[in-house]
Amino acid sequence: MDDRRVNERRERIAAVADVLESRRGALAVPSSSVRGISWSAILAGVTAAIAVQLLLNLLGVGIGAATINPQQSQQPGHGLAVGAAIWFVVSSIVSLFVGGWVAGRLAGIPNRQDGALHGFVTWALGSLVLFYLLSTAVGGLLGGAASVLGQTASLAARGAQAVTPAATNLISQATGVTPEQVQSEAGDIARDSNFQAFVAGVIKNGRVTPEDRQALTNLLVSRRNMSVSEANATIDHWQAQIEQTVQQTKHTAAQAETTAASGVSKGAFGSFFALLLGLVAAVLGSWTGTQEFLQSRTVGPRIAA
Repeated sequence: MDDRRVNERRERIAAVADVLESRRGALAVPSSSVRGISWSAILAGVTAAIAVQLLLNLLGVGIGAATINPQQSQQPGHGLAVGAAIWFVVSSIVSLFVGGWVAGRLAGIPNRQDGALHGFVTWALGSLVLFYLLSTAVGGLLGGAASVLGQTASLAARGAQAVTPAATNLISQATGVTPEQVQSEAGDIARDSNFQAFVAGVIKNGRVTPEDRQALTNLLVSRRNMSVSEANATIDHWQAQIEQTVQQTKHTAAQAETTAASGVSKGAFGSFFALLLGLVAAVLGSWTGTQEFLQSRTVGPRIAA
């Protein structure tokens, strides 16, 4: 009888020991993986993030294109561009949260801080891959209208360099005063080296040397049969026209450069905050995934009373 009781106690103790061991094993992981990094989980998270990003952006492009009505708006593309930028930021946050959650859930690390670091690496690698894809043909599908926004800075810079001829045309339409008109009034004299030296001096230096003025005066007197006073009045008129055009062109170019610089600044700040929000989303998603992993591992059989 005593031996039977002893055996029953031993069996109960062994059963309790097995349960405790199973619970300890559920929480324990090899020491090499406690501070390690699971690249397979990170790659899975990046893949999930890009796939969700592609899915949401295709949805956004479809919705945005369906809302365009050129007959009811003078600038239908403006609202689409703003909406596409907002949608791209929101979809990036959602996709990075999903990618971080996948990385944290599959990493198998019972440490929330290490899980959050997996989310950080997922965000970093995903951002690099995303920007690379936006610079290729894949960006047309992945980024939608946002890929166009990514090229705004370079286009604005090149547009500022080419603004001078366009500004000259605009000013000529508004005021009727351009160096070309002066040359047209000069007629055959415009091909003379003395006239060309006069125009170059006004444009480059904002003034005419006494020698160039005298040479042009003599040219007008001999070619146009003008008096000296008439020649000087004509030269003063041409000089005023050229100076006005140059000043207006410089002012227009300065405004274009200011607009371009403002656009680059806004784009840089917008990209910074978008990346920052994506980082927060990825870390939060990975933290959540690690938390769910811990909850799933701590669920074990209850010890019978």
